[in-house]
Amino acid sequence: MMNNDSEIKDAVRKSWDHSSETYDSSPGHAIETREEKDAWKQELSRDLPASPLSVLDIGCGTGAMGLLFAELGHRVTGVDLSEAMMAHARRKATAQGLAIDLRTGDAEAIPFEDGSFDLVVNRHLLWTLPNPGIALKEWHRVLKTGGRLLIIDGIWDDKQFSTQIRRSLGNGLTRLMERGDTHHRSYDSDLRSQLPHDGGVPKEAALAYLRDAGFSGMKFQDLMYIRDMQRQRQAWYRRIAPSKSYYLLTGKRTTTG
Repeated sequence: MMNNDSEIKDAVRKSWDHSSETYDSSPGHAIETREEKDAWKQELSRDLPASPLSVLDIGCGTGAMGLLFAELGHRVTGVDLSEAMMAHARRKATAQGLAIDLRTGDAEAIPFEDGSFDLVVNRHLLWTLPNPGIALKEWHRVLKTGGRLLIIDGIWDDKQFSTQIRRSLGNGLTRLMERGDTHHRSYDSDLRSQLPHDGGVPKEAALAYLRDAGFSGMKFQDLMYIRDMQRQRQAWYRRIAPSKSYYLLTGKRTTTG
C-alpha cells in the first residue's frame, strides 16, 4: 500500500516508463490519420488568436498535443514525469522538423514562474492525478491573465457491472492477441486505488475543479466523434468496451491573483 504522494508519483512515473515503447501503437494515443489530425487542429484552435502563443503541454507524454500546437506555429514547452515517454516525443519532433522544449516536471508542482504561459493544455492527464484540485490551481498560476486552459479527458469505465465485464473481456483478449502490449498492464490495483478518478473524469467533476481553481468562462465540447475516428482503426477486441464520454473543456484565467 502506497502511503504518500511521492510513492504514488514514483509508481506513476515507472508505469509510463514501462508502457512508453507501446503507447503510440494504441489508437487514441498517437494521431495516425489526416482526418483525425485535422479534427484535432480544428478543436485546439477554436477561439484562439492567430498570433503565436506560449503553450505549456502538461503530461505531454509522447507529444501528440504539443507537436500539433508546434505545427500550428506556437511556442511549445512540454512537461512530464516520464523521461522515457518524452524521449519518444523528442524523436518525433526531430523527425517532423518541429521545435518543442521538453522538461521533467510534476503536473501538481509546475516548474515555472507565475504567469508564464498564454495557454495550458493536457490530454488524458486529469484522471492520473492523485490531487487534481492542487494541479488545477498550479495550472491557473502559470497562466497569464486572460490565458486559457484546455483539458481533454473523458470516461471509459463508469464502474457499472456491465462495463466491468466488457472491459475485462476486452483487456483479456488484448493481452492474448497482442503479447507485446504493456500499456494495459502498467497500472496495478494498488496504484489505481490511490487515484480519485480511475476510470475517467466526469464533466461535472472537471468543471468543479476549474471553478475552485479560479477559472471562468468555461466551455464544453463533445469529442466523441474523434473517438469514433480512432475506433475505426482498432481491432475488434479493443472495441468491446467503448468510451462513455470524451470531451474538451476550456476555461480562462481572468484574475491576477
